[in-house]
Amino acid sequence: MANTINLDPIDLTPEVAVDLEQSGLILRLAPRRHELPASPGENLWEPIYDSSEKFGPHRLITVSVNSTRLDDFGSHSDNEEFLLIGDDSMKPLYLVIALHKKRELDRRISQHDLAPEDFICLRLRYNDPEVSFFTMLADVPHGEAIGRGEGRPATFYVTEPRDLDTEITQFREYELRIRGQ
Repeated sequence: MANTINLDPIDLTPEVAVDLEQSGLILRLAPRRHELPASPGENLWEPIYDSSEKFGPHRLITVSVNSTRLDDFGSHSDNEEFLLIGDDSMKPLYLVIALHKKRELDRRISQHDLAPEDFICLRLRYNDPEVSFFTMLADVPHGEAIGRGEGRPATFYVTEPRDLDTEITQFREYELRIRGQ
């Protein structure tokens, strides 16, 4: 029998995004975040990060979520970008993020020490330059689910290394659920 961990969704606000970034879980891609001091007549650029070559070149994928379950909850060995471009005709989209990296989450699961406080459940917003574009950092377990209701599947874009795999989290006797969904 599974131990259910009920998660209460909160809105992804700029303040929540800053907290996630300061915790080393995401990198915010927002106005003025990476502005370079280009003088008049000058163009500047610099990498924000470089993907590991062992995972192949970068690619752009589309993701459509139409499940209220977090069955694909897992982590990646490299970074990936979330580009939340959408509209109001889609079902609500939730992103659950472990507040620990993969190794620590696995330890808590194996020691039967997992609690709702080990996760944050975000109700995502589309097309908001302050919170709709961010990098999920390597080894941060996460998963997406939709809220119940009418509408099209929640769809967004992800850029990631082409050969990146998802290592699905083995929750054993635990089950994550979004409260009210």
